[in-house]
Amino acid sequence: MENSISESVARKVIAEIAKTKRVAPETITMDTTLEGLQMDSLDGLNLFFELEEAFDLSIPDAEARSMRSVRQIVETIERLLLERDTRGGDAAAGTGQG
Repeated sequence: MENSISESVARKVIAEIAKTKRVAPETITMDTTLEGLQMDSLDGLNLFFELEEAFDLSIPDAEARSMRSVRQIVETIERLLLERDTRGGDAAAGTGQG
């Protein structure tokens, strides 16, 4: 089951990146870097906003700034989802504001 969750998260992350950068999702892999996609800071802000909306969670700013690859984004979102589900929905309450 965990593998299907991981694949689902990966597909959604890749779809959001493709939409943000206006590229075909097939061109993005787990090892694709944000630098390789030529994402600037505005692209990054837009991407993380869209990911927060898509997954209904808050990605702490420090974590967002440290992510460099699709794999790191997917792993972070999976961890945040698990924390949220474990804590009853408010794992990231109060983050992302500031």
